[in-house]
Amino acid sequence: MNKRQVIGAFLIITALIIMLLPAAEADAETSASAFTVKSGELVKYNGTDKTVSVPSTVTSIGESAFEDNLYVEKVILPDSVKMIGAYAFWGCDNLKTVTLGKKLISIGDFSFMNCTGLQTMQIPSNIRSIGIQAFAGCERLEDITVPPEVTSIQDNAFDGDYLLNIHCEEGSYADKYAKDFYERQKNMPVYDRDSETDDQSDRDRPKNPSPDGVYSGADVQDSQPEPETVQADPGSELGSTKVVGNRAFVLMQNAAPFGGGSEGQTPGEESGRIAERSHYRDEDITRETLAEDVREIGPFAYARSGLRSIELPDGLESIDYAAFYHCDALTEVELPESVERVASKAFAHTPWVENFLNGAKKEDGDFLISGGVLAAYRGTDEEVIVPEGVRVIAGDVFEGHEEIRKVVLPASLQAIDESAFAGCDPQEVEYSGGLMDEETVQERVVMQSHMAPADSRASAQRFPFNWIGAIICLTGGVMCILWQKA
Repeated sequence: MNKRQVIGAFLIITALIIMLLPAAEADAETSASAFTVKSGELVKYNGTDKTVSVPSTVTSIGESAFEDNLYVEKVILPDSVKMIGAYAFWGCDNLKTVTLGKKLISIGDFSFMNCTGLQTMQIPSNIRSIGIQAFAGCERLEDITVPPEVTSIQDNAFDGDYLLNIHCEEGSYADKYAKDFYERQKNMPVYDRDSETDDQSDRDRPKNPSPDGVYSGADVQDSQPEPETVQADPGSELGSTKVVGNRAFVLMQNAAPFGGGSEGQTPGEESGRIAERSHYRDEDITRETLAEDVREIGPFAYARSGLRSIELPDGLESIDYAAFYHCDALTEVELPESVERVASKAFAHTPWVENFLNGAKKEDGDFLISGGVLAAYRGTDEEVIVPEGVRVIAGDVFEGHEEIRKVVLPASLQAIDESAFAGCDPQEVEYSGGLMDEETVQERVVMQSHMAPADSRASAQRFPFNWIGAIICLTGGVMCILWQKA
């Protein structure tokens, strides 16, 4: 091998090294410089990484350390961390997963408040207390496991967490707390997502620190003002509106039928409607046959109940948010052809949907369809062709399927729930029908297009330096080798 061949080979190897190593080194440098640590306390994290591993030298997470960080999605705390301070993760909307260290003793006041992306949480056995509104406003928090060692949980620790289920040992402090919490949960308002805002500055936090850093919660009411009662029109539903941190809530009466019901109606059944939360956590109800005049099933109507089967009337038109959420024994559902709307989480965590999503794909295809309603999707294709005959696409059906690039909709389609394509960003939508106007189709399918993740943006910023250098080296190496052969 002569000199030019050696140089050419060297340049090609250098190009490969440039493409692989510098990006990782840059990430490590950025992550390290993003932490401000003083005397073992993480004072502030200013990074843009989606996954953050807190250094093992940290013994406590300081007040507001991650506050309003919209990049972070996963946080891993080392066993060295013993305390999480007030507001530590306040308003981290995209935070989905937190791994807590085994030596953590307490979760501070307001520490995870308004973490709207948080879905599950495992509390380690070393923790003894959970502070004031520590997880309040975590609207997607569904499951939290609390060990028997926890002996103090503030009454308002989970305010507004209307999806939450607390897993704990029977007879423990957490078990007693959970029973009281579930009673309060029945009256918790459901977020009106159309009124949400991404403006972080409008979400005022409680400001009541004492000199020793202990929060009494005396000003919590300031951040959650008394509901402004709005009298409904005669004959309509009665309710009230509450504004919390610039978000509007709608709180409807539950359990008892609005207007007192009428003779012959089952408990919780209004004229033409199953009331909101009317059978919520009702373990005694296992089989249900709805009256022929029922047109709507309200939010959380049968959520977390013992329902095993339900017969829906032919005239049913709407199934509202989380109506059958976590009905863990509901294995089969037949939707009538009259259904025009199935909202987000309507059948989430039911065996009917879960068995399909986890089943053999070749057997039944990638679409769960009942009564012309597309209720679930389990495919992985970049191009999705929704079958002809589908009239309604239910909420969350394609949620998180980032691989989708093209969607082909059938001419039979009449309605698409607003959350059907949440987290997707298809580049092309094809619809030849005339039952929905083009503008509505585009809004419902492409409405969730959003900014590239932080790591993607970082890669894009590094591209001119890493990849241009690699291309130059690679080109030079190839030219050296070819030149010698010529």
